[in-house]
Amino acid sequence: MLANQIKHSFRHFRFRCMGLKPQEPCQVAWGDRRYGWPICPEFVHANSIVYSFGVGADVVWDTAMIRQFGTQVYAFDPTPEAIEWVRSRKNRPEFHFFDFGIASFDGVLQFYPPKAPGRMHFSQDRQKFNWPNQPTVPGKVHRLSTIMKMLGHTRIDVLKMDVEGTEFECLPEILDTGVEIDQLLIEIHYNSPTRSWSEARRLLRRLMDTGFTCFNISARGLEFSFVHQRLLAGSKSPIAAPSRITALAS
Repeated sequence: MLANQIKHSFRHFRFRCMGLKPQEPCQVAWGDRRYGWPICPEFVHANSIVYSFGVGADVVWDTAMIRQFGTQVYAFDPTPEAIEWVRSRKNRPEFHFFDFGIASFDGVLQFYPPKAPGRMHFSQDRQKFNWPNQPTVPGKVHRLSTIMKMLGHTRIDVLKMDVEGTEFECLPEILDTGVEIDQLLIEIHYNSPTRSWSEARRLLRRLMDTGFTCFNISARGLEFSFVHQRLLAGSKSPIAAPSRITALAS
């Protein structure tokens, strides 16, 4: 426990060293009780476009967004267990699920399966919870620009990404397209054996240089919430007070 606290504190120290420090204390929009996905509610409404990449077996956050704001949520996951899980349950009509994921290209991506039965952590990277020697599982993926064209969207209000390492390739491609994104919630898996802090730092720096302001970093230092500066220009406060979504598990 102490070792984890030291590790997490060191991660936050490195963020401060690079100038990445949340400007306001943040209430967590609960998805997973360990860290959640904070949002700035000032910029979310019933007509907001919400994309949720990486469903797994947890739609608590997605359902909370629907209940609190009445918005439509477009959710994506290309892995077989997640697809089966979502299709086996009765979902709210505002929850729209698609059996493909996000990448820096349109096609098929190979995923390493998780070691533990029932886990949903499929990853393109060899992480500690994946079987390195078992056959990979193919999953359909598309660029964000392709997905938005398919769904008829020209901008995104909230983009949540928990994609187990794919963010390192697809996020730079997203930023290169210049698509308008108001809030970005992302887990950056630099703790993976195949990734590094240097890669994460470059990614975070790119987000800051593109105009995103960080308003929350999780205690363990892997989940980040950003809002674009163009929204803050018309806001009454430097950072809108983030929301605590307390929806019950669906």
